Amino acid sequence: MLKITILYGAIRTGRLSIRAARAIETALKATGKAEVTFIDIKDYNLPVMQLRLKEDPAPLKEVVLIGEMLENADGIVFVTPEYNNSYSGALKNTIDYYTKEWYHKPMGVVCGSSGKQGGINASNLLQLLILAINGYAMPTKLLVPELDKSLDENGVPLNEFMAKNLTKFADEFIWFTEAIANQKKATSKR
Repeated sequence: MLKITILYGAIRTGRLSIRAARAIETALKATGKAEVTFIDIKDYNLPVMQLRLKEDPAPLKEVVLIGEMLENADGIVFVTPEYNNSYSGALKNTIDYYTKEWYHKPMGVVCGSSGKQGGINASNLLQLLILAINGYAMPTKLLVPELDKSLDENGVPLNEFMAKNLTKFADEFIWFTEAIANQKKATSKR
């Protein structure tokens, strides 16, 4: 069973992108190959990062807890709304706390917006960030346009197109994560 961590990065009141986060959580669990940990950064109230976890002599317990969940993951899925053509500042702040937790991890990108583009600009920038933190960005992204028309409050797809895209993304992410996890195991045995 793969350990997948979802890092959901919106803290704004009335956030619609939580629907996308819940939808991908359900889709990953439905594969039968993933144990999913869900990190909603709104629950942790992290201050603006001043010291990375590895540099902080007295880190906040919340920072340590998130770090452990990320470190233990075989793969990570970032979920963010698109704000001003980019990912959320709260997500970036959380990412900046960590270094080794990202190293050589397969990472997927899920973005949503209330518009028709589904967060494509945020998704492109987030894939670049994944490369910068030494992660492996899965080429396929899940974009959720018109969040209120694509998913209900619990993340249940409201149309066949969204249901197919969720299943496709979850299946590809499992394959991508398995491939990298298997290679890591094979390499570590040498």
